[in-house]
Amino acid sequence: MPSRQEIAATLFARCLEHEHKPGKVQFTKYLYLVDYCHWRLKGRKATDIEWLFHHYGPWSPAAEECMADLSSTLGFSWREEEEPVLQYVRVEEPGSLGLTLEGIIKRIVTFFKDHEPMVVVEFAYSQTEPMLNAKRGDILDFKVVPVDQSLPEFAPAKVKPPQFALATGIQEKMVAMQAKAGKLRQQALERQRFRETPDYRTALQMLAVESHSAEPVPALRGHMSRSVLEDLGASPA
Repeated sequence: MPSRQEIAATLFARCLEHEHKPGKVQFTKYLYLVDYCHWRLKGRKATDIEWLFHHYGPWSPAAEECMADLSSTLGFSWREEEEPVLQYVRVEEPGSLGLTLEGIIKRIVTFFKDHEPMVVVEFAYSQTEPMLNAKRGDILDFKVVPVDQSLPEFAPAKVKPPQFALATGIQEKMVAMQAKAGKLRQQALERQRFRETPDYRTALQMLAVESHSAEPVPALRGHMSRSVLEDLGASPA
């Protein structure tokens, strides 16, 4: 079984391969999730780290020592948050950890590298069984983790927003208004159709002759088509 130092070195190398230099808090949670995911697959942790419920997430003095040794060996300093600019760190290619551990590390890094640091903190704190079944200061018990040979879904489930519903009285008024609007639209269509008929054109011509009105015919047309105006001898302009 690889040592915790070998696992940490490989995890850090895979982060850098993705141009991701995690902060101290992030990397601690990544190490914890390696143990958590390994338990789900194999029924045991990948490392010998004893995790504690510390402040708002899993932590361990052994993990601190492991990370301190990593930074000393590779010549860099941990920061609390992810560095926005990836600084040069020389990492020798670690030996293979095997398909299971490599797959776990790839899954963790691939998902969390593009998210805010608090995403991995929140997942470790509120969506893993050892944390959910412990009180602050307790040693985390991994026996509560189901061994289901599957990796967790890191992405939180999407919650559908509650469907907006209008009050009953408002809904009834809207239905009545929509019905009234429908009737008005139908009446407007019927009037428009009538304006296109020969009877309507004849009526306008008779009105113009009998009244000897000085008002030009186009002012009486309402919404008439070009062909109707041409039949009446009026300019559509």
